[in-house]
Amino acid sequence: MSNYEVKAGLAEVNTFDVVGISVITDNEKGTDDINALWERFFKDSVGQTVTNKIDNTIYAVYSDYEGDHTKPYRLTIGYRISSAETADDMHRVAVQTGQYAMMSAAGEQPKALIETWNAIWSSDLERRYTTDFEVYGPRFFEDGVNEVLVHIGVKI
Repeated sequence: MSNYEVKAGLAEVNTFDVVGISVITDNEKGTDDINALWERFFKDSVGQTVTNKIDNTIYAVYSDYEGDHTKPYRLTIGYRISSAETADDMHRVAVQTGQYAMMSAAGEQPKALIETWNAIWSSDLERRYTTDFEVYGPRFFEDGVNEVLVHIGVKI
């Protein structure tokens, strides 16, 4: 792990669409709802259902915030798509254009991801509460790295 580089900072993100399965939840019941959604994602082989996905990178998109991080929101787990067509039983969400604070949650999962979110909630980041997203790319599946890139929409 000595060659591991932590990715953090600001990134300009242009809008893109993600298609997958979703749930509306909040941070009080979120752990159970999110775990159940991930289980369904793999059990139902969502990756086989999304025909127009760009690649095998998995996205978890937080959207439809009803306020700040203490209020309900929607979580969609799926894939970035190349066109707007979706399956009837899938949810489509547009990640909003803008500046995102990007943090790496690497190491033992889901512990590293939970610690990252706790740090975000207790930080003084000026969040937009439009869309936030996690990226589960090749580095997530590397033994010992297990990196998730967390992108938080911020006001600049």
